[in-house]
Amino acid sequence: MFTCKRCEVESRDGVTCSVCQAQFDFPCAGITECGWRRLGDRKLTWKCQTCKSTPVASPQTTLLKIPANKSNSAASPQTPPADNENILAELKRLSTQMESLPALIESVNSMHKELAELKTLRADVSEVKSSVESFSHQLSVLTNKVSGLEDEIETMKNAREEIASLQDRVKKLEMQQTENEQRSRMNNIEIKGVPMSSNENLFAILDKIGETIGLTIPKEQINYIARVPTRGDKQAKNIICSVHNSYLKNDFVAAARKNKKLNAGNLGLQSVNRIYINDHLTPENKILLNKTKVLAKERGFEYVWVSGCKILMRKNNSSPRHHIKTDHDLKKFFC
Repeated sequence: MFTCKRCEVESRDGVTCSVCQAQFDFPCAGITECGWRRLGDRKLTWKCQTCKSTPVASPQTTLLKIPANKSNSAASPQTPPADNENILAELKRLSTQMESLPALIESVNSMHKELAELKTLRADVSEVKSSVESFSHQLSVLTNKVSGLEDEIETMKNAREEIASLQDRVKKLEMQQTENEQRSRMNNIEIKGVPMSSNENLFAILDKIGETIGLTIPKEQINYIARVPTRGDKQAKNIICSVHNSYLKNDFVAAARKNKKLNAGNLGLQSVNRIYINDHLTPENKILLNKTKVLAKERGFEYVWVSGCKILMRKNNSSPRHHIKTDHDLKKFFC
């Protein structure tokens, strides 16, 4: 630690004048720490501003003065007046030249200082250049990464378009599969609510239902009749009857719907379960039918029914009917 001679503030590091040996911190010395480190051996000749402004002793003070009166010196010969005048003129000329020497020295010192500052500046510029080159390299790396990301984004966009196209195709295929599956059930009758028994005769049950609703189905018109487990309850199995003629199926379902009190007791069974006879819809269409009924009730639609395995609805007696095929149709009418 030392005390700066100019600001009188303690400092850990600084410079020392080679003339007056005074110590200064870097701001008061007018030089940066980096510049001071780069002076090297020139630190030994560094001067403070005070010492730099002190004029150098003129050489004329070291010259021998010519005595004013040499008459007392018997040994020296008398100098001619002309020679004295020449000597005085020469001395005056030399004195005039020496007067500009301090300014010249100051100028040289200033040039040395500027040169040192230029060297420092050159080093700083070199550091800036290195920093710019490093930044340029990093920028190049970043540009390559951005370019790679743009390629990935473009690939993702293309993939998204392909996925959207595939999803559309899948939806169309699912719809087509549902339509095909529903078409295969076009001649099927679904009977729900008939209690199961171990020795039941499904043909006899179908005949009793026909007698009750006033429309029987001849055995030669039956393709097959069987119990099929439902998705929600594996124990309760509905009766599925497939006939050869869709018109016969439609007439049988229409006749059953007119008899709204049809129950198991009408068939001679020990039960009063309500019996429902409908078109045999696919599981997807059954879900769609339930959604349609709920939304239609909320929005004031009076009629929702199934005809020919098609889900239909109508707001009132005077409004047109609408065919509901998918959830998209529901959104179109109710959203």
